[in-house]
Amino acid sequence: MRTIGVASPVTGSGKTTVSAALLQGLPSSIPIKIGPDYLDPSILSSVSGVTALNMDRWVQGRNYMKYLGDISEKYEWGIFEGVMGLHDSGSPMDVSTYYYLRRLKIPYLLVMDVSRMAESAYYAARGFLSPLSIGVVLNNYYSEGHLRMVSKEFIRHGIRIVGEIPHDPSLAMEERHLGLRNDLDPAVIREKAGKVLHYLDLDYIMEKAGDLHVQKSVSQEKFPKKLRVAIANDRAFSFYYRSSIDFLSGIGSVEHFSPLGNEVPESPDIIYLGGGYPEVYAEELQRNSRSMEFIRSSAENGKVIIAECGGLMYLQDSIEMNGKRYRMSSVFRGEVKWSDRVKIAYTSLQAISDNLLFRKGERAYGHEFHYSILDTSEKMTMKNILGTGINGYDTMNRYNTMASYSHFDLNRYGKRILRAAVKINKGK
Repeated sequence: MRTIGVASPVTGSGKTTVSAALLQGLPSSIPIKIGPDYLDPSILSSVSGVTALNMDRWVQGRNYMKYLGDISEKYEWGIFEGVMGLHDSGSPMDVSTYYYLRRLKIPYLLVMDVSRMAESAYYAARGFLSPLSIGVVLNNYYSEGHLRMVSKEFIRHGIRIVGEIPHDPSLAMEERHLGLRNDLDPAVIREKAGKVLHYLDLDYIMEKAGDLHVQKSVSQEKFPKKLRVAIANDRAFSFYYRSSIDFLSGIGSVEHFSPLGNEVPESPDIIYLGGGYPEVYAEELQRNSRSMEFIRSSAENGKVIIAECGGLMYLQDSIEMNGKRYRMSSVFRGEVKWSDRVKIAYTSLQAISDNLLFRKGERAYGHEFHYSILDTSEKMTMKNILGTGINGYDTMNRYNTMASYSHFDLNRYGKRILRAAVKINKGK
């Protein structure tokens, strides 16, 4: 697989826009998002027609490269979009964009938002250039005169300019309160990507691309009895890692269902309620009592339910938004409220009592990204070593239902999920 990285000095510089353009122009390409992100991958998937892959060694563990090896054999091009600024990490271990680019020897474009700079743009970029740099993309310039000023020092210092994108609001990806929107029309996204592609020197970028050689993973453990897996998937619940879905698809038949559509899956053994925006659609979710009653009865009947962030919120008594209280499925006793402060961090959790997947004393690794807070008297089963969770604790457990603010990569903890499902099925 040929590889191209897309990085920037700071977040919001236009990495997703440039990545989308490359995916539009390169055949048989897959978007690979560095870091724990759901929104950018959904946009990039709309362009490529291929579900994006996240790459994050904190969340995925030491096998992240082997999983990447499996994927790399299926596509001609891999577009690696960075997270935040090139060297930003926010973790006890180095999980910066540059760590992965250097480790995998991926040449990269440096995208610069030059809207508030002129000649100084080069000097701001200089610390982010390296032997792996293909060149710079100058994004958001206002006029030809402005572009000449910005370009001058790059040209004088021999730095290749591989893209020049003018300031044009119609080219930008719209944003919402947790980042880029996940409900944009795919046709609109592809149209924007196609326009941006014309401003990039694609032939030169292709010439300078790298080649990825990564070891394939060991074969997945076989499970003799195929499970039935139900995954909530609509505008309210859409935050999933591809590796999690691939794992669940490997152990059973997957059925997607929509709580927003008041749908009920057929007799699942495992139910997965991912993150998303239940607060935005709280009124609709409240009206759809059939789905909520199904979730509540499934929990009471001992089905395996894994819920993360938005899923956690859906399992509480209520969500309060804009002064209104909306009833949820009441698997747990709790009220979700809104805060104006975001909780965003890698998480490290230690079990203080047994839950569905983890025994007392064991560690789990994930990430959290939410504005909501939870008022609950439920007993938590894990303590945050890193991250905020629910006042420093996380992960409630009742019946065979586990709900947390932390998002996990299910592929990493797959054997635990299998053990739980087997044990429960044998007990019936």
